Amino acid sequence: MDELRADPDEPGDGRTSEHSDPEAGGEAAFRHRIEPRSRTEYAADLEQRSVSGWAPDGARVDAPAEVLRRFEPRRAGLPEVSADQAAAYLDAHRAERPWLAAADGCRPEVQRIFAALDQGGGHAHVRHEGWVTEEMNQRRVAYLEDPAQLDLAKRAVGIDGILSGNQLHRCGSIATRITNPEAFAAAVTRGVEHPDVRAALETSFKERRAPGQVILPIADLLGSHGYRCCTGWQLDTVDGSMKTARERRDAFAEALARRTIPDGPEPRARPVRTFDGGTIIFTFGPNHGRNGYEIVTMYVNPPERAAGRDTR
Repeated sequence: MDELRADPDEPGDGRTSEHSDPEAGGEAAFRHRIEPRSRTEYAADLEQRSVSGWAPDGARVDAPAEVLRRFEPRRAGLPEVSADQAAAYLDAHRAERPWLAAADGCRPEVQRIFAALDQGGGHAHVRHEGWVTEEMNQRRVAYLEDPAQLDLAKRAVGIDGILSGNQLHRCGSIATRITNPEAFAAAVTRGVEHPDVRAALETSFKERRAPGQVILPIADLLGSHGYRCCTGWQLDTVDGSMKTARERRDAFAEALARRTIPDGPEPRARPVRTFDGGTIIFTFGPNHGRNGYEIVTMYVNPPERAAGRDTR
């Protein structure tokens, strides 16, 4: 993974150093103008495209405005948000909540959905939407670096960005995302309207209990070509065993968290080949008022893992 990090002016975590400031001039500034992504981010994009055929400009889903307008936050266990309130919310919070930038330039209907989700307790738009880069997804599954963790020092040692108390992040053997904000918003809207999801959200509230997950075909929510805006990375097996791979990956990450040298080789991850025939999984938990349920997370799985529950 380090072969594309040879330039000392380019941090491996994708940040822009003071030496690579585009205003400073020189070779680093020229490279930034023609390729604003870090080399590792570019390499992850390139590998994903070569394996799955995914292309950022070709991964769009037509979501009619009337479909998105049907979204009712209260039916999803979320606070009600108007289009004007959504725009003001995004402007006020995008600096400290960078995942909101995914909705920049989107239609008001999409922005409203993102603003409503962000005021709930769920994290689907934080870990499984297009603001997460291919490199971030790759490093999440290989090193347990949580995209939701905005402190880069804590992210590098696997500290969860949502749980309190500096707990280590957990991830299954796969990490996935929907790359397009309009597709993501459409999946949320149609998902909330689905009878099975409605039944879960309308379940009578009980403390320390939550409805079971709901699994729906990607094609039902995003159309027959919706899988094209889904990407992911999967942990490589070790000696033919995914269980061994996860155990070694977790031990590697725990060593980094202790600031010690890991014992064993670095974990490896590879792009998911296709999501054609895959599913979208909805999981549920208490809403902020603790008087009902909301969608805690929503993520895509490839066809061979259609019934799996292995990522958060």
